[in-house]
Amino acid sequence: MPSEAPDQDGLNTFVPWDRPSPVLDRMGDFRRHADLIGRFGFVVDEPKLNARGFLHAGAISTLADVCIGHTLALTTEPPTALVTVSLNVDFTGTAVEGDWVDITVDVHRVGRRLAAGAAAFRNGEQLIAHASAIFVPASAERGPSNETRIH
Repeated sequence: MPSEAPDQDGLNTFVPWDRPSPVLDRMGDFRRHADLIGRFGFVVDEPKLNARGFLHAGAISTLADVCIGHTLALTTEPPTALVTVSLNVDFTGTAVEGDWVDITVDVHRVGRRLAAGAAAFRNGEQLIAHASAIFVPASAERGPSNETRIH
């Protein structure tokens, strides 16, 4: 498996993630596509490994949350700040140190009250994880009976 982001027509189309995040800063390599919203990737490196040397499920889950949420937020103008309310991940394969993992996000719905999307994680041609998530706008507040109110 390649240890670098794939080149397209001789140009590296992935650039380093440029939004500060304490958790992502500690996770090592993570990139977004330079031109395509909803396309991300990373090289599996030491901070993302479990004790057996495989890509950790927690790393996949964290990156799924970031990728899906970021993509959904960018579908509105201006981008909508979103908060995760549900994240489901199915693990169907794995990756090891040095592998390139490509992430593609599909937007299912972005409305006033909810946003939903999914992400596919691939190691080469192999699907290694599929995630789906639901978000609410960050301006949601909890009412007296703990119901969510969206402004």
